[in-house]
Amino acid sequence: MLTMVKSLFLLHILFILLTLPVLYLGRFSSFLPFCYALVLFLTGLHRNRALDIPPLTILAAGYLSQLPGIIPGIFILTKGLWPFGLEVFEFVAQIWQTPLYPLYPFLPRTSYHDLPLYFLVTITASFIIPLIPALGAWLSQLVKKVC
Repeated sequence: MLTMVKSLFLLHILFILLTLPVLYLGRFSSFLPFCYALVLFLTGLHRNRALDIPPLTILAAGYLSQLPGIIPGIFILTKGLWPFGLEVFEFVAQIWQTPLYPLYPFLPRTSYHDLPLYFLVTITASFIIPLIPALGAWLSQLVKKVC
């Protein structure tokens, strides 16, 4: 499981680093988050098919690999409970979700409780991203049962 956590973590770091030069491609950079989702899906599919790692283990590994985004997200979502400013947590959450940045210009310019939509996407993405490789593993397991 730790190797799965490590590979998902390094994959996320790789896409953070890839996003920076790809942003110069303008609108074409919007394909990078979809490539990231596809790679995550295929990773879960491959790990289940080749190594027979169950979907729940892949889901747990996904959540562990997203802890640098989940922890700041929890602090931000519960901001009324903390007696200190949360600017550092907001910064960490935004940096961690750099692979989603090319999609932000396509989002409507709305807000919810004084939080812009792009920031809500940033906060919640770390809770949703681990579902993608788990979905790939689940689909692989489903195909194994049918065949």
